[in-house]
Amino acid sequence: MKSFFCFFRLLMHTLGAFVYGTVVYPFIDDSKKNLYVQKWSRKLLDICGVTVKIVNPELLSPRSLIVANHVSWLDIFLIYSVVSGHFIAKADMAHWPMVGWLSRKTGTLFLERSSARNLKSTLETLVRNLQARERCIFFPEGTTGKQGNMLPFHPNLFEGAINAGLPVQPFALKYVNRNGEYEPAVDSSGDISLARSMKNVFNSDYIMAELTILPAINTTGMHRKPLSRQARDVISSVLPANPPVPENRDNPPETAPDRQDAQP
Repeated sequence: MKSFFCFFRLLMHTLGAFVYGTVVYPFIDDSKKNLYVQKWSRKLLDICGVTVKIVNPELLSPRSLIVANHVSWLDIFLIYSVVSGHFIAKADMAHWPMVGWLSRKTGTLFLERSSARNLKSTLETLVRNLQARERCIFFPEGTTGKQGNMLPFHPNLFEGAINAGLPVQPFALKYVNRNGEYEPAVDSSGDISLARSMKNVFNSDYIMAELTILPAINTTGMHRKPLSRQARDVISSVLPANPPVPENRDNPPETAPDRQDAQP
């Protein structure tokens, strides 16, 4: 019953976004759009019963490429509740029901996962957005993973920050229960469907989403591979120790294996 009530509230909240996005959103300036997305995301987390804790807000850089570990479908809304920016997401997300429409409205940059040519185009767009004083955000793991098992980072999109001459700012995300332990209800990795993951979240007794803002990394003179490793190490340092994972992937998030290490 609890999950049904939460789902109904979430549906109404999303429908409200459709109405607002159609009638008002196209006619307001960027600052008001960002404020609406921030408030909408905070309300969504509240509907899901998620309490938010922000650590080190004073470290937030006004201009940067934000990278974060990827745990759940909640991650995007958690980050949007704190900062405005353009997410970089896999191209097929643009066609998802409701989510795709909302993503397009918020200026998401879509990456074609099997094309080196489109990677180059995405990098060029990423650099333009960063140089225009806009934050961009992506998940270098390319997919969600279980908490405590952070995957290797794909380094290609780190090139955008280097080319734009801007820092990379790592965010560490974790979801815990009342005992401070990882909360399994948020897990959306593997074969867990979005519907099942949502139901698990709705039925959870308590979820604390903790977003830790970490010091920005200067990209001057850096190369993408060591930069991506440094960002991963910084995020990992504030999360419980992860088992080692071989760092043998160099394809961009959501790209095909035969396009590894595509040069922009």
